[in-house]
Amino acid sequence: HLLQLLKQSTISHSKLIIHLVHRGTELLSGHNYWVRRRVHDILIQRGIQVHLGETVCEVLPDKIRCNSGLKVDTNYIVWVTHASAPNWIRTSGLPTDSNGFILVNDTLQSLAHPHIFAAGDIATMVNYHRPKAGVFAVRQGKPLFENLRRLVLGKPLKPYHPQKRYLSLMGTGDGEAIASWGAFAWQSRWLWRWKDYIDRKFMTQFSNLPDM
Repeated sequence: HLLQLLKQSTISHSKLIIHLVHRGTELLSGHNYWVRRRVHDILIQRGIQVHLGETVCEVLPDKIRCNSGLKVDTNYIVWVTHASAPNWIRTSGLPTDSNGFILVNDTLQSLAHPHIFAAGDIATMVNYHRPKAGVFAVRQGKPLFENLRRLVLGKPLKPYHPQKRYLSLMGTGDGEAIASWGAFAWQSRWLWRWKDYIDRKFMTQFSNLPDM
């Protein structure tokens, strides 16, 4: 939390100015209107200056400049982007989508090389266009393992059908969270406790690993 960090330093929080520059014309375009409006309102209420429809064209040591002519003086920049594919995929000869991600069928096999499997953010299912979200990447793990096992055993592979919707829980930084699922949305402290429990439970899996 930025204010907590400032309290521990000698810098006054009154000197903290945050700018959010976004290329899109609205925030969280993949969510329903209430969620988009609510998050935007929270940012404004907390004094964060939101610049929508702006494309950064130049980054200098002390400022950024946008195509519109907007200039923002900066001390620190946090650069946030969508998932991007590594360059080696395009040169590998594997079929890819327009963004360079490996194209796979319903059994998570490369369209041109059935002995190559891909799952998670690095892959795009041709029959199911889904966002590069962790929920989809994580849930492809078991189908991937099952099909690798079936391939070794000479059994038919099983198609994987990802869900259409997924639940998003977004912390608001004040002990509450927003739930977003299709047209449904809700904000409460209970949702933050639920999100915190889910996140901690998930991370615990990687701190208590069994002996190999």
